[in-house]
Amino acid sequence: MAFFKIKSVWNYCTYNKPFLALILLFFCVLVYFEQSYKDSSSTFEILIFLVVDVLLFGYGMLIARDRMRGGFRLPKIMVKDCFISGVKSTIIIIVFVYVQGFILDLVCSPLDFPEFDLEDMLLDFPQTIHNLYSHNPIDAFVFIVLGAILFYITTFFLEIALARLADTGSIKTAFNLIGIKKDIDTFGWWNYAKEYTGIVLTIVLFAYLNYIDIPVDILNYIWGVFCFMLMFSTQFWGIGEIYGKIKEKRKEVSS
Repeated sequence: MAFFKIKSVWNYCTYNKPFLALILLFFCVLVYFEQSYKDSSSTFEILIFLVVDVLLFGYGMLIARDRMRGGFRLPKIMVKDCFISGVKSTIIIIVFVYVQGFILDLVCSPLDFPEFDLEDMLLDFPQTIHNLYSHNPIDAFVFIVLGAILFYITTFFLEIALARLADTGSIKTAFNLIGIKKDIDTFGWWNYAKEYTGIVLTIVLFAYLNYIDIPVDILNYIWGVFCFMLMFSTQFWGIGEIYGKIKEKRKEVSS
């Protein structure tokens, strides 16, 4: 499954090589500003950092919308759409991530574990193994099982919320929890778990490409941004891919 997703995302991102160079330049500029101002304290620099994040999330929304509608290549950069979608998606992400963090903290803190995050755990696997071995087996088991269940459920809701926003442009629709649950029910919780696990593994495998070191600084920077772009695109490509399948299943049920 992960291999199929790697191939699909790679083909999606590299379909048009000249356009890929333009998108890569766009990401290089945004990542540069993000890294430059992420620890800033001045109001102006914090504002620049926020605008960069908004534009990134906004472009992610364009990828999700394009993919759920059958797109096969990276979408054009539409600054106005990026900004509007970015502001809305940032609000949704902040709310859902805060709720997710609160729920996961109820499990992780009593067991003295860091917050459960499947992607981070796989990206830093040696630290994950250390954490598991440094705790008693029962606590480790509870952390893995309960943490994974809660993480998957809350992530499903977040991703469908973003998909609904990308599809309709409506924040109200994105916060419709009953509608989100119906969407997940339509696709199937187990099917969603398999799809999302494949997406996470794809992101992790793209992340490992970043360990390839290029001796020329500028080329190494561009390579790092390219790897980040692949990971970023995978996340939002996956959101659009899954929601596109949900919409198809809805049509099958209604017909």
